[in-house]
Order: sequence, then structure tokens, then C-alpha cells
Amino acid sequence: MTKLREQLIQIQKSNYRKNVKLVRESLGYEAGVARYRKEYLHYLEDYEAISNKTDLIGKASAADVIFHGDYHTLAQSQRSVLRILRELLGKREIVLCLEMFHGSDQKHVDRFMSGELSENAFLDKIDYAKKWPFYWSNWSAIISLCRDNKIPILGINSEINDAKGIRSLRERDAYSAQIISKAFLRNPGKLIYVVDGDLHISPNHLPRNVAQLLALLDEPVKLFIIFQNAETLYWKLCSEGLEEADVLRISENMYCVMNTMPANKIQSYLNWLEYSQDAYFPVHKDWDGNDFEERGAMVHKMVTTLASIFKLELPSDALEKLTIHYPNDLDFMERLYGTPELKGQLRLVRDKIKREEGFLLEYEQSGENKYLIYLANSNINMAAEESCHFLNAVLRGPLKTPLSPLDYFYRNVITECLGFFGSKFLNEKRKAQTENSIRRFLGKVKRGELKGADQETIQVARYILQHFYMQRKTNEAAEFIKKFGPQYKSRSVISRMFSTQLGYMLGNKLYYAVKRGKFSMHRIQEIFRDPFDKPMKAFACYLEVSERVKVVKHVSRL
Repeated sequence: MTKLREQLIQIQKSNYRKNVKLVRESLGYEAGVARYRKEYLHYLEDYEAISNKTDLIGKASAADVIFHGDYHTLAQSQRSVLRILRELLGKREIVLCLEMFHGSDQKHVDRFMSGELSENAFLDKIDYAKKWPFYWSNWSAIISLCRDNKIPILGINSEINDAKGIRSLRERDAYSAQIISKAFLRNPGKLIYVVDGDLHISPNHLPRNVAQLLALLDEPVKLFIIFQNAETLYWKLCSEGLEEADVLRISENMYCVMNTMPANKIQSYLNWLEYSQDAYFPVHKDWDGNDFEERGAMVHKMVTTLASIFKLELPSDALEKLTIHYPNDLDFMERLYGTPELKGQLRLVRDKIKREEGFLLEYEQSGENKYLIYLANSNINMAAEESCHFLNAVLRGPLKTPLSPLDYFYRNVITECLGFFGSKFLNEKRKAQTENSIRRFLGKVKRGELKGADQETIQVARYILQHFYMQRKTNEAAEFIKKFGPQYKSRSVISRMFSTQLGYMLGNKLYYAVKRGKFSMHRIQEIFRDPFDKPMKAFACYLEVSERVKVVKHVSRL
């Protein structure tokens, strides 16, 4: 194990232990629930092999009933469900069973799915906020996919008013099993896809109830279980140097998808407690405390953590020159308009806010360099990326001279590369697009499978593939200018997305190269400090890093 890997794992374990302690303080202890959880963990002590998406989808498409575990406060958990459902479209007819809806509300679910009820009317009729107090936005894409593809949805949750602890959990499983079993019997040949809480999908919980009910009717059924982000397996992978694995085969009919790190998973619950959004900010012990100060302290911690990992020394007063703003900071726009040094960036700011993107602004005021971070939400990736941008901006200093369009474009690419690269050290499971994933995306667009795809995204995808083709063909700047000159000159959204995605993809590969000792930390330090204010320097750096990391294999998006 390299020293860097060991350092990263220790940081992850420290954050995880801290978050688990906070959760225990929040929830208290209930013996029955602890026993129910222990029964679940029994199946997650070991795994048979590292697997992949293709194998998982193949097994899933051959099943009769799928049980997909969900960690309700983690957006990545719901995205995993969405991605697998998309992969199964066209392979099987599907009936989706969701814990988020109660069986007693099925008539309202049916009316909503048929278009008879609006979204707001539906949520009001089922008393969504009370019965399922998790973010509707995390589920809306799944619901839309089902409506667009005529996939029926069944609610499987219930209100167990008198039962508590393990009795409540087991009675809930028994109720859900009846609905799932009826769905299986009434829809011969269709795939019954169940999304339920992590603990419920343990083989000895809900799946066993379903199997027992169908066995009474002499109905054979092939069950398949998809766990997500089992902490026990993640730490085992770390000990084996295999923590980059995305899919594990636990047994013939049980797999585990790994799409976030344990500390981030638990943190999403802590932030749900404080009505945040899948974030990295600590739970508030005092609801009347200064929210901005606590959030700012967490960004400061990210900056100092990254500086420590990269062995970069910040000026002692650097963090004092940084202000951090959020959407609920009502005087943010007034401050921008009242700062003459920022007026030239207002168009960029408005566009970023509209697209719910984070950003860093650098400006000079009264002879001092100042920095402003805006976080559109409290997502860990965004906070980590902008923290790394700040670290980079302080070390390289302000740009003193104008740059050519080519130099400006590739300076942005390097900036985005470092931002993504740094964010991976705080969330290794963050994924970037790959050349193959972009080819698959454009293939689906061409076949008419993604009719709602954003035209800007499609154009950027084409530019990226053309750029990679040019990289294989030549390293002459004149050839790149001939091909991409208009994009280099443009300050449009498409041009910015183009440079950002090139940077993300390079940063993703760079992370794995550094982690595996294939790219020196000394060179990383040089890139962080380089202002890239000389002609052709950023372009040359991009080509150099691209060439050095091109053979690095990394995890693809599930």
C-alpha cells in the first residue's frame, strides 16, 4: 500500500467513525432494530468476486423478482436504481414496487401515473411529506421514466401504528410481501422490481417472506438481490487494495453496487436531519446556531485537508480572504452588484446560478487578492471541487496578462482538471464520463432512444470525441485552432461545458495515476502553482498529462 493510499483510507475511516457516532447519538439504541441490522450484515461479511455492470444487468434481466436496497437520504442510491432500470428497458417488461408509496394510496398512484392527477395534487393526496419525508426530487426521474415507458408502480409501504422496533419492521415486510407476491402472480413473465430500504432486502427479511408465500402456492420464483454501499465490504476491499471496484458478486443471486464511500453515505443521513441536501456539512446540535459559519468551517477543513494531502503550503491569511455563499444567502446578489471588481463576471454568475452550478470568483480589492465561492447546494463533490479551485487560485496567483483564446481555453481545462482531481480525494466514487460512455450516449441519441437529451450536451459530446481524435492525430496547436478556433474564442455555455468536461475526464484519470504511483506528487504541485500565463503552456501541459495518463484504467459509470 502506498503512503498516499494509506493516508486517504485513514481520512475516510476517521470521517466514517465520526459520522457513525453522530448517527448513534441521533437515533439512540433499540435492541430489536440492532438485531434486524445484524441479520442483514450477516450476508455482507465477504464477497465471491469483483464483477461489472454487464454481469449484474445480465443476472438482473434473468430474474423474476429483484430486490434493490435503497439508502433513502443518498441521492446516488436512487440514481443507481434509475440507471439499472434504464438498462433493463427493452429487455423485460417491468412492474416497479416502491417503499416510498403506501399500499393504501394505490388508487392515487394509479391516477397520477395515468396523468389524471398533477404532481402537486398527487403529493398532497398521499400526504407525501408526512409519510415519506425524503427528497421527492431524488425520485422524480424514476417516476418520469416509468410514466414515459408505461411501467406500472405499486406502493408496498404500510402504517404499523402500534408496533415498534423489530416487530414493526417484520410486520412491514409481511405486508409488502403480500403485494409483491400478488404482483408476481398477476403479471406472468414480467420482472417485478422492488426498491426497499437496505435492511429490508436482506435474504432473511422481505425476500424470504415473498419466497415463502409463493412456495405455499407451489410457484417457483427466481430472486435477485442488489445491495448498495455495504461498509463492511468497502473496508475489506480497502485492505485488499481493491476499493475502486464498482460491482461485487456476493453469491449467484446477490450483488452489491459500490457508488459512494461509507462516510459520505452516513453524512447524507446527517444532513437530511438538518434539512440539507446530500451534503458534507455536520449535523447541527443547536438549531439556532450560525449555519453559514458552520458550513464555511467545513469548506475550510476541505481546503486544509487537500493542502495536506498534496503537501502544498497556503499563505497563513489565505482563508481569511475567502467568503462562501449559498442560495439562501439573500444578500449575495446585492454584494456582487455592489462590488465593482466583480461586474465583469455578472453574466457568468447569473448563468452558473441558473444552471445550479458552483463556482469560484477571484478578484482584487484594495490591493488584496479576494476569493468568493458559491455553492448551489451542499453536495460534497461541488464543495470539494470548489475548495480545490480555491487552493489552486491562491497558489498560482491572479492572471496578470491577457491570454489568447487557445491559452485561455486550456487554462480552464487544467483548472477543471485539478478541481475534479482534488474532489476525488474526498469522494473517490465520483465518476467522470469516458470516451466510451460518450460514444454510447451519442449512439443512443442517433437511434432515437434519448429524445429528451439536451442539445447543448449532445454538441459538447461531439466536440469531445472530435478533440480526442485530434489528440491521436497531431499535437500541433495550429491544427487544433483550425478545428476548434470558434469554440476557443466563444464564452458561451457550450464552450465552457466543453472545457469543463475535458478537464473532468483528465482529472479522473490523473487521480488514479497519482494514487497508483504512476504520476509524481511533485509534478502535481508544479501544476497547482503554475499560473499558465505564457503562450502555449497550458496547451502543452494538457497534452503532456493526457499522454502520461492515457494507459490508466479506471472505473466506468454504472
